[in-house]
Amino acid sequence: MNITFRYEENESLIINKISVIGSFNNYDVNSGKMEKKDGVWILEASLEPGEHYYKFVINDKLKLNDSTANIYLPHINDEIYSVIMINENDERLYNNTQYTANIEKYNMTGNIYEEYIPTNKKEFNRNIDKKVVTRFQFTNVTGIHAVTAVWVMPNGELFDDSENLLFTPKGEEDKPIDIWFWIDLTDSDRNYQSGRWLMKLFLDGEFILEDEFTLGKANTYSNYGQVKYQ
Repeated sequence: MNITFRYEENESLIINKISVIGSFNNYDVNSGKMEKKDGVWILEASLEPGEHYYKFVINDKLKLNDSTANIYLPHINDEIYSVIMINENDERLYNNTQYTANIEKYNMTGNIYEEYIPTNKKEFNRNIDKKVVTRFQFTNVTGIHAVTAVWVMPNGELFDDSENLLFTPKGEEDKPIDIWFWIDLTDSDRNYQSGRWLMKLFLDGEFILEDEFTLGKANTYSNYGQVKYQ
């Protein structure tokens, strides 16, 4: 069956190249290189009947699901992948159930708190703070989802990304689900640029929200004791 993979560019990411990696090309970035046509990245592939797991790889670093995929399932190391299912009649199968996930609360802090603290810290000092932490509380979660946080440095380059599995445990349908993402500011081997950083959140490959914060290193103080960043 002929399948066209598509990734539409938007303002959420600076994209230089994209590949499709999947079970049909041995997860090889070079075999799945996409071509850009009128702002849309495209790859044509011929798939045999069966289940085909895949993801997009952006700029050789960031892996995201296909937001237009109809099926998402755990695959390698329980990581959520987009799935294309084709039956023996060479027909694509679709999931008719609509799944949901709602962000009830969100904040950014310097620590991982079990309880929700209604503060939103925006300035971090590498001499004082050990982490930049984002906390999301989800409600009305049905089905299984991949939640991805992307950290972008002031120069626009990707610093790090991480993915968490989002689902409602059986018997806890009425309880909110908390997920934390963070970057460690104590790793001496990493380059922590001073300036305005961005945190971008994706749900099943779809861009959901963006927040910003300032990261610096205190070196001077005003007469009032206010820390200034360089």
